[in-house]
Amino acid sequence: MMLSLFAALLTAPTWTVRQDVEYAQVAGESLKMDLYRPQSAGASNLPAVLVIHGGAWMAGKRQDMADLCRLIADNGMVAATVSYRLAPRHPWPAMLDDVQTAVRFLRHRAKDFGIDGTRIGAAGASAGGHLAVFLGVRDTRDAGTKLYPNHSSRVAAVFDIFGPIDLGSPDFPPTLDPAFALVLGKPRKDAAKEIRDASPIHFVDRKSAPVFIYQGLNDPLVPASQSRLLESRYRQLGLTVEARYLEGIGHEVKPDHPASRQAILEGIRFLARHLRVD
Repeated sequence: MMLSLFAALLTAPTWTVRQDVEYAQVAGESLKMDLYRPQSAGASNLPAVLVIHGGAWMAGKRQDMADLCRLIADNGMVAATVSYRLAPRHPWPAMLDDVQTAVRFLRHRAKDFGIDGTRIGAAGASAGGHLAVFLGVRDTRDAGTKLYPNHSSRVAAVFDIFGPIDLGSPDFPPTLDPAFALVLGKPRKDAAKEIRDASPIHFVDRKSAPVFIYQGLNDPLVPASQSRLLESRYRQLGLTVEARYLEGIGHEVKPDHPASRQAILEGIRFLARHLRVD
């Protein structure tokens, strides 16, 4: 998926960016974020969205999400795109711990960044979508954390762009098993506990945040059944969920495709609505 194609949706710049803000030092790594702020928003107390890159939890970089962040800022929200530790050097749950830390950091520094710590959402694509969903369904995994422990990691709204939901599903092609083994730290057949812990479907409850799902019906990596599973669970619990299943779309965003373009804009507006953009 080429998120740089989001540039096709952008108008004249209406945002400013603050780069390389360190939010944590963990296992010898400096973890940073870039913050995109609406240019016309001089006032403080803006809603914010943590934006998470994909790459099978093993690759990618925060800058991949720059154009999505600009679109979010164009819609009145501060967007913070984050780096996180990657497998196989750092297997699960390192990446979840990092994005949860990033949310707590935003709340800890809310006044400095001019954001409202009670109005934070998450958005992500592929592995980033998986982590974004986790932020909506699970609070701080490591209750003993020393980083910003007085703040919650749970967000108020989620934009999930074809994120995996149940890593134990037989719907994933067997060709992905080696990748899962690298992420989980052991072969998939020996990782039942890790698979359950890394599958957000098992954490959906009545407190889960509203979610908007973007899913291509021709996705060869994350089957549409993953998104349908999340949608079904939300509907069973009477939770707020919207989903767009796109014919002819794979593991990608295509701004030159009318339905793809419209679904991305609808997902951003969903965040704006649930984060109560003025």
